[in-house]
Amino acid sequence: MTDDIREAAERVGAHLRALTLYADRHVGGEGNREATLHFAAAMSACGLGIRCVPMPCVEWVPGEATLEADGCVPANVGPYTLPCDLEASLVPVATIEELESEAVRGAIVLLHGPIAAGQYMPRNFTFYNPESHRRVYRALDAFAPAAIVAATGRDPEMVGSQYPFPLFEDGDLDIPNAYVTDAEGERLLSLGATRARLRITSKRIPAVAEHVVATLPGTGDGRIVVTAHIDSRRGSPGALDNATGVATLLEVAGLLAGEYAGVPSVEFVPFNGEDDYANPGELAWIAENEGRFDEIVLAINVDDSGQRGAGNHVSFYGCPEPIERAVRETMTGFADISEGPQWFQGDHAILGIYGRPAIAIASAEMMAFMAQHAHTESDSLDLADPALVAQTAAFIAEVVRRVGAGE
Repeated sequence: MTDDIREAAERVGAHLRALTLYADRHVGGEGNREATLHFAAAMSACGLGIRCVPMPCVEWVPGEATLEADGCVPANVGPYTLPCDLEASLVPVATIEELESEAVRGAIVLLHGPIAAGQYMPRNFTFYNPESHRRVYRALDAFAPAAIVAATGRDPEMVGSQYPFPLFEDGDLDIPNAYVTDAEGERLLSLGATRARLRITSKRIPAVAEHVVATLPGTGDGRIVVTAHIDSRRGSPGALDNATGVATLLEVAGLLAGEYAGVPSVEFVPFNGEDDYANPGELAWIAENEGRFDEIVLAINVDDSGQRGAGNHVSFYGCPEPIERAVRETMTGFADISEGPQWFQGDHAILGIYGRPAIAIASAEMMAFMAQHAHTESDSLDLADPALVAQTAAFIAEVVRRVGAGE
């Protein structure tokens, strides 16, 4: 390890410790506020211009869930759910056709099997919402069950390593909901329980979070946008998802500040809401960029990167040949950074919607990380490699220099 990388790794380590100081960085929470303050202060110290925009969000106090049906059943509170205390018929539902029935009206529905196989997108999610998900919400609106209990297994692609996983994570869903393991669901079915009591103590609270953008000016027109979401799932310190990404942005800014001479400006965006049901930070950034997306020369998104014992992969999305060539040539100077497959579960997908070229940087072992640690308390600092984060920042800084110079 060179002295430069060693010093950079120490800086990165300090940022990572600051970003993971709290139990999580969920939007609206104290950890999130402190993380955005740290980002803004560090960028300001590098001499960048800072824009902080307050944005409304929903803070949520989870409380507890108690389910009684032929005995007490261990249950989890559905994220952002409303509270309830009710007793009603317990109606098992395995398919959408069974949900589209008067039998569920006023009942506690036990969603299990095929209908509970994967997490549903929030009902008002802007970027991706398949018809099969919208049909479920239409059925819930039309047939109005009193509450939902979902029996779930694993869905690592959408929710990481959570078991069981919440079938709904949606502050716009006003039907109280809880979730249990698929095994508990099968046990309930085998008992033939026909009535249940569900009590949920939770609370939604209007709150305000910060949308932050830091800008390094160029000599002319255009923008290079470097992004990494700053929030984490509730209950997860989010070391790889995505404190390493935010620390990368801070290190890139430090490397470029005072010496960047490119034509396009460089905009650093710590999206505040990638792991939030409403994506408030992403939507705030889109709103302020309407009519300006053509200015973006390249977007670089960093997510789930810097894993100890693994290199990082770079993937390409709609990049013109000169940019791809510059990125690939830059990669040859970094042994731990190589080209990898495309993936679309990150903020770089937003740029694709607007037809802008992008690259994404993530761990070469991202899928294994998602299955084992993502969105849980085990996504902790011991997973992160500050030296790899520092190398990744040096790689991005060089890409920005080359693209900014028109290479």
